Amino acid sequence: MLLLGKWALVCGSAGVLVYALWIADPGETQLAISMIWLTVCVSVVQWLLAGRARCPLCVGRPLARQMCVAHRSIRPLFGSHPVRVATSVMFKGWFRCPYCGEPTVVAERRRR
Repeated sequence: MLLLGKWALVCGSAGVLVYALWIADPGETQLAISMIWLTVCVSVVQWLLAGRARCPLCVGRPLARQMCVAHRSIRPLFGSHPVRVATSVMFKGWFRCPYCGEPTVVAERRRR
């Protein structure tokens, strides 16, 4: 959710910034700067929380960008494997790990 919200904020803040610079309105520019700071804050929170989600088979972090080779049958969405995982989780309730290719149902593990 945060990953998709971050990308929506990036697109929205870029659009508001271009519009504010086009019409030279200080109020709109302040709104764009606030949206950019909100994007930075959401990115930091997303980065902190993405490290906790792991694939049960390969123990990779599917929501974090890693320097690993992706599975040959996995295709990125908009050039990003974490975006593919996030949209799969939101709309399907399961995801296919971009590193091992294993389909995984999203469920919270019980701790012992």
